[in-house]
Amino acid sequence: MRARNLLLLPALAFLTTPVAGQGRVGIDFEPGLFPVAEGVYVYEGPLHLEGEEEIVRTNSLVVVTTDGVVVVDGQDDLEEGRRLVDAIREVTSEPIRYLVNASPHGDHVNSNAVFEGATIIAHEGAFEAMSEARSAAGDADAPPLPNVTFRDRLTLRVGEHTLELHHFGRGHTRGDTVVHLPGSGVVFLSELYFNGVFASVGEGFAGEHVTTLERAMELPGEWWIPGHGYARGQTREQLRTGLERYLENVRAIHAAVSLRVARGERLDEVLAGIDDDLGSFTDLPFYNYLKQSSISGTYRALTEGD
Repeated sequence: MRARNLLLLPALAFLTTPVAGQGRVGIDFEPGLFPVAEGVYVYEGPLHLEGEEEIVRTNSLVVVTTDGVVVVDGQDDLEEGRRLVDAIREVTSEPIRYLVNASPHGDHVNSNAVFEGATIIAHEGAFEAMSEARSAAGDADAPPLPNVTFRDRLTLRVGEHTLELHHFGRGHTRGDTVVHLPGSGVVFLSELYFNGVFASVGEGFAGEHVTTLERAMELPGEWWIPGHGYARGQTREQLRTGLERYLENVRAIHAAVSLRVARGERLDEVLAGIDDDLGSFTDLPFYNYLKQSSISGTYRALTEGD
């Protein structure tokens, strides 16, 4: 998801929007860490977006072991990153050994510098995206880049926990990482899954996003953790239902736009007529805000290619 900070891909600036519905946190939200399984936590942090009143939940995965801590996805800026670290320090004094950038977007990597001394890991596509954004911004204070990359799969064994890092294909971005903890049944999907908002597929990978999510959902998971939206207070069943709904939403976007492209419609015609094609998905929170980016990105991918 897009944040206001510097590490943004210029072509996708129009994606700056809150996650609403289940992702809307309201005025009484307090960032915090909560347990999901033994030694496995989710941190819900706030994402403040310029021009928007609502605060957005951005979720980080925290794995605490006897041999150090693994964090998957940071927060939107250095201050929020420090709050995440402070929350971790309330449950362990073990050093943070690894930081996984499961998404290259700013609201997940802008706090990288806070994790000094940690090895930063990302998919090679995420590394490329972050490098391009850094060059475009020309900012010496841009977040540190990952120093370890992988192509398809990487296994981390830290203390008593094993984390399997998977790249199943393009989805929300070109470099999405899915993190599976087989010992606890936790699957962290980062920005492949927003819980309770119209699908955000503005980079144009809606068709591949479907396949990527289908492959991820074949993992033997019990807890399906979204990168944005509610995780705290959700049952395993609610999180899985939210994921299935999100997948159907992405499918509907790709199918509807593909049909109209096949008819030879221009983008303005697609945008004008797409509401009827998407049925009840138009009732999802922030449909009107995300419609332009998600439909336009999918249209461009279908008509112009990569």
